[in-house]
Amino acid sequence: MFKHTLRTVLVFGALSLLGLGQAQPVQIGFAPPVYDTLDYFGQFAAGFQARLDDLGVDYEFTARASTAEANMQQQLDIVEDFITLGVDYIIVGPIDYFGIVPALQSANEAGIPIIVINHLDVHPDDSDVDVMAYSGYSHAEGGRITAEWALDNVLDAGDEIGLMFAEPGNQISEERVGTARDIWVDAGVEVAFEQYAYWEQARAYDATERQILAYPDVSAIYAGNSAMAMGTATALDAMGIDDVDVFGFGAVPPELDMIWEGLIKGSIFRDSQSSGRYIAEAIHADLNGDPVQKQYPLDMVMVASRDDILTKVPREALELMENWPEVEAELE
Repeated sequence: MFKHTLRTVLVFGALSLLGLGQAQPVQIGFAPPVYDTLDYFGQFAAGFQARLDDLGVDYEFTARASTAEANMQQQLDIVEDFITLGVDYIIVGPIDYFGIVPALQSANEAGIPIIVINHLDVHPDDSDVDVMAYSGYSHAEGGRITAEWALDNVLDAGDEIGLMFAEPGNQISEERVGTARDIWVDAGVEVAFEQYAYWEQARAYDATERQILAYPDVSAIYAGNSAMAMGTATALDAMGIDDVDVFGFGAVPPELDMIWEGLIKGSIFRDSQSSGRYIAEAIHADLNGDPVQKQYPLDMVMVASRDDILTKVPREALELMENWPEVEAELE
């Protein structure tokens, strides 16, 4: 479902830097865990660059992602490369919130301001890192919203559910899926299986094929990101199974298409383009010597129907859906 996948992209700002008195373009390095024009981080970059252009910032923007979303060491190496290149700012979407700390410390030592996205919580004092700004949300809160929505709408005590995590010990995955699991267990929902799919659509597809045969009474499967949810839903559809609800996390445009088509029951949406705009404004403020807000929070909403898509998702995300012509007709 994900198209236009890029592992490395270099984009140049074209506008002059007005009023900042800077002769050279601002060098900005971006180290997301994955980079696709339609995913959370690709949409962050789109909003970020558009806002920098609006603000008249002359910049060079380099995005480099790991070859696998679980490859923490490669992300550390990418940040170290940005430090060696002497960029002016580094934006990181950590694969692991604490695992990225050594690279953040190296950036601090080099005097390069760091921005962390896809997380809102400030690193604790004992991490010994100085981050200029955070933009994100609570992954655990997203898990809670998903769990409570499902209990209100589709799950009852005694139902069985399957869970799709990333890799063992991944903090984001544990917060998203583990939080929901605990709420469901307290409500009497039975966990039939827990599977690790490493954030990947293909692994989730394969895992779903195996697990649904082993646990045919499962009522729903909750996958902790869009790619795994799409892999799960695609596998169920290929097997002709239409009575298992699939929940995801992210509601990127290809996942919104599957919600629109009834293949995914629901997913948490976060407006990543607005996150990009926030961070562009933070960098612009810093360049001007103005105060920078420490945290830029994003709202989260559950998107679980065509009406939700039409009323809760910004138009710029809807326009990236394959079903956009039909969506546009409904909006009109």
